[in-house]
Amino acid sequence: MRGKITWIVAADGKRAVFFENHGVGKGVQPLDELNERHDVPRSHEIMSDRQGHMRGGPAAAGSGAMLPRNDPHEFEEKRFEEHVAQELDAAAQAKRFDRLIIAAPPRALGNIREALSKQTRALVIAEYDKDFTKSSIPDLAEHLKDHLAV
Repeated sequence: MRGKITWIVAADGKRAVFFENHGVGKGVQPLDELNERHDVPRSHEIMSDRQGHMRGGPAAAGSGAMLPRNDPHEFEEKRFEEHVAQELDAAAQAKRFDRLIIAAPPRALGNIREALSKQTRALVIAEYDKDFTKSSIPDLAEHLKDHLAV
């Protein structure tokens, strides 16, 4: 019989780092095959340098610049965070872990939480609204000591 496996994901809009713990005294091990980085394109690669213009129309007396309705960087980051949630859903469905800890800045955490399936959300034992993507393994273990016996 195997012990409880806990996965830890530290993510932001550009990077996701996955770890696992196999129980008390086993430490935190990186899951290198899942760790990934998403390069968000520069603004000029996502959208035009110039603002669009609107002319005419029933309420328009002249022309006016049109600003984009969405921040393209936020859109790309949200797509990446949804991808992270899909990876977690697939791993949960494959029963690769029993418990899940998520650490991400507030907006990223909300996006990941929203994109997770109901079944995966039920496995979440802790959430940290902090960016641990660049933390060392000993620092990460120290932050998680209340929820993880390493």
